[in-house]
Amino acid sequence: MHLKNQQDLDSLIAYICLTGMFLPLVVLFYNKGYLSANRYLAGFLFFSALYLLENFYFFYGKSLFRIAFFTTTHAFFYLIGPCAFFYVRSILKDNSKLGKIDYLHFALFAISVVGYVPYFFSSWDYKLTIAQNIYSNNWDMAAFHINKIIPHKIDQGLNVVQTYFYAISLWYLLWHHKKVANNPIVGTTQYRLIRNWLFIFTGLVTIITLNFTVAMANMWIYDDKSVFLNKASVALLFAAIIYVGMNMTVMFFPNIMYGLPFDHAYKHSNEASPAGLASNHNDDSEIDSYAAVNQKPSGSKIEPQLFSIDYVTNIEELLLQSVAQQTYLQSDCGLSKISDEIRIPAHHLTYYFNNIKKESFSNWRNQLRVVHVIRNLNEGKINTLTIEAFGEQVGFKSYSTFIRSFKKVTGKTPSDYLESIS
Repeated sequence: MHLKNQQDLDSLIAYICLTGMFLPLVVLFYNKGYLSANRYLAGFLFFSALYLLENFYFFYGKSLFRIAFFTTTHAFFYLIGPCAFFYVRSILKDNSKLGKIDYLHFALFAISVVGYVPYFFSSWDYKLTIAQNIYSNNWDMAAFHINKIIPHKIDQGLNVVQTYFYAISLWYLLWHHKKVANNPIVGTTQYRLIRNWLFIFTGLVTIITLNFTVAMANMWIYDDKSVFLNKASVALLFAAIIYVGMNMTVMFFPNIMYGLPFDHAYKHSNEASPAGLASNHNDDSEIDSYAAVNQKPSGSKIEPQLFSIDYVTNIEELLLQSVAQQTYLQSDCGLSKISDEIRIPAHHLTYYFNNIKKESFSNWRNQLRVVHVIRNLNEGKINTLTIEAFGEQVGFKSYSTFIRSFKKVTGKTPSDYLESIS
């Protein structure tokens, strides 16, 4: 029974690690280059999962091939700390560029990779010999000199020192980051979300650091592998659970990937407004429809936002193209359909409509449909259709929704409006 439980535990840890390898790819895909700080977050999650897998096969692996393969990935451990550090710093400073001195953070990684080069090019039989030693209960790796620059024991010590260095550095970044009391971004929901997330992220990194210390101490104390596993196997499972917690937080709260709001205000000029792009499209009536529901007060001040001016302008230009193609008239026109069409992440569009335009996507779409109906009513183009049928033709699935949306725009029902223009 104990053996079965241990096998189940081993399978669970492996599944957690393998699943975790895919989340960073999801983060990068949905980020679509918007916030470069998320590349560091993706790197942290990916290299953490890789290191967990390395440890899983080091401790529990039964396949010599997999043990040998993951032994070659150890140098990537030295990227976990720098990725966490640059992620938090980039979010707090709204600047992810690296200075010359920043590249020193990658020095241990570079040294470790160089030290592993002879091992990389060694024979596969030699790698399998080392894997067999790892599979046995013998902890003595020093005799193999896998890394020609950093001896095995020193490498273990450096692993612990580096995790503490970056855990402390993250807390220092949060402590050092101070916002002026009257700064408008401090009162925003997004600011509070990111502030709380960074504290949670740093706290979890700290817990992992302490957990890692316990595991390494047990490794140094117990010479027999089976004894170590009985003493410290929970530590690896605990680390995997914390890692899953990070993954789930990112997945369930995608606003984390937005970072802090931009501390600026700007004016919409005619050039930046989608209505000013009418000359680039042939269907002027659709441009007019868009302009009618996308008006902005001249010289209006924009509250602190997550998206830069250029990014907002890009979204509006792409939405204008969608309007010109009359996508909004399709009955299945939803946020996900528009997102796929203009290749802007759905959660970015949600933020754009709710926080920048200050209206829901469905309200924006329905207003466009109503403006389309009004133009056709004025031109006498629905003589052969009932008003209900025409509502269905422009994408409304419910007649009551059509009436409600029409009254919201005109203050009248379609019948009353038609009588007023007769």
